[in-house]
Amino acid sequence: MSASLVELDLQGNDVREGGGRALAETLRLNTTPTSLNLWRNGLGEGGGRALTETLRLNITVINLGSNDQGEG
Repeated sequence: MSASLVELDLQGNDVREGGGRALAETLRLNTTPTSLNLWRNGLGEGGGRALTETLRLNITVINLGSNDQGEG
């Protein structure tokens, strides 16, 4: 039997912008997750943008709240 990661909850883990970019690159290669919670990780604008662009096609639920991503 094969197991796949479908939900990833890293809420409050201080991932920061560099970690967000690294996670985006890693998840670009793994398209099985459908839910990602990165609430309050200090992703900044760059980390949030990298994750959003990478994951918008396969993630159906994403929480990037409270990450100091700047305006719009």
